[in-house]
Amino acid sequence: MVELTFYGGVNEIGGNKVLVKSKYGSIFLDFGLSYARENQFFEEFLQPRTNSVFYDLEKLGLLPKMNGIYRKDVLCPEGLNNACTPSPNYWQSGLTCYEEACQKKTWHPDAIFISHAHIDHCGYLPYLGDIPIFCSEKSQKLMKAISQVGNLSGYDGELTTYQYRRVSQLGKSAYFPGSYEIAKQKLKERRFKVLGSGNKLNIAHHLDIAGFDVGHSIPGSMCCVVEADSKQILYTGDIRFHGKYQPDLSSVYGLKPDVMITEGTRVDEKTPDDENKVEQKLRNLIERTKGLVMVGFAWKDLERYETVKKAAENSGRIPVFDSRLAYLLARLGRNVYSEGASVLVERSDSMLYSPADYVNKKHSLGLLDEDEWSNKDPKKVDRTHLDKGKKAFDIQREPEKYVLHLDYFRFKNLLDIDPPKSSVYVRAQCEPFDPRMEISETRMINWLRHFRINERNNFEPYQIHASGGMQVERNCRISLGTLSQKN
Repeated sequence: MVELTFYGGVNEIGGNKVLVKSKYGSIFLDFGLSYARENQFFEEFLQPRTNSVFYDLEKLGLLPKMNGIYRKDVLCPEGLNNACTPSPNYWQSGLTCYEEACQKKTWHPDAIFISHAHIDHCGYLPYLGDIPIFCSEKSQKLMKAISQVGNLSGYDGELTTYQYRRVSQLGKSAYFPGSYEIAKQKLKERRFKVLGSGNKLNIAHHLDIAGFDVGHSIPGSMCCVVEADSKQILYTGDIRFHGKYQPDLSSVYGLKPDVMITEGTRVDEKTPDDENKVEQKLRNLIERTKGLVMVGFAWKDLERYETVKKAAENSGRIPVFDSRLAYLLARLGRNVYSEGASVLVERSDSMLYSPADYVNKKHSLGLLDEDEWSNKDPKKVDRTHLDKGKKAFDIQREPEKYVLHLDYFRFKNLLDIDPPKSSVYVRAQCEPFDPRMEISETRMINWLRHFRINERNNFEPYQIHASGGMQVERNCRISLGTLSQKN
């Protein structure tokens, strides 16, 4: 008997958490954050508490209440029982941690498969124990980069590494000597098992996994085939067939799995999207525009980067991108400047365009990995963006020369760029689909109206987009052993 249990991703976008379990072993297929469910409780100024994130999420039912999967320190930090504090009851979840399950040889997952590096598929990894993670090499690199530059803090940023928390006493020099705090221990690397496309790896007795490259809006995306107790489960992750990157899936097409689990974000759509049409529409708009062209899209979407870059180049303009996108490219061995593009240098900290302004945002200054950055020798500091990138006054001086990657959360740069009203703003990502996004849409229009941008479109963003998801016309459901959904 093989059981499939869905702890997320059903009747929602993302949040995938699928447990495949047989009598010999088990594997989670993704362990993602659910934006829709988190947005029911949290917003910009109402967030989970830093050192109590797991408690807050589990209490609200956003994390599955399961034994044998979570880190010991998120359930209860080491040393709490020795501290004179009235809060121990808040750390007693009643769950068995992963470490204890391993020690006592009770049930725990043997592995986790991460299909790609989007947060709605890997965002809850930080709360899990040190379970082996199977994914592509690119996904591992991208998750590390996202941890470094993705505005994540505390536990949320521990996708590829983790630091155990323990309760410790403050020293004599503290304001309250002898009082207690939660402190981080030495950084540790998670256990990654790199899946090559078409390769099969053993997880446990009668439990194997094979990964295959697929097309999606982020590099390194994979589907997988899990063989459990002579049954085959095909899990596509997020997949699309209209992007520019289309790997050879002939080895997958020949399979006859007992169950296929796929995303159905656009299951009812009849007309397929086309990334080439996005490029053509962008180019047409760019060529008709006299002022600055600004395009908003997710900085992790490297395929949309290619589309915008090509549309800009074919229109005779210089494409300028977010420094976080340039950092992702660099982690994959690519240099945004050698590819004919540039990077926007945002004013930060003292707002002087001084190298010292970027000490805490090293990716905004250069392309080097955070681990390679030298604080001791100024000559070794990577300041590529400061030297080669484009500053707001460069773009303000000649707006007709550029296509600027500018998502809504970077709109403060408009105050420095002050684009002419002949400029246009394009949203090259999905339209609002929940109340929180609709509120942001209203604010976006306020910004565009203030700068007289898109006046011909009633100050609304021009929408040019192709989905990151798959479109299918038929949906097949096959029962295999026990199929269940849990909230």
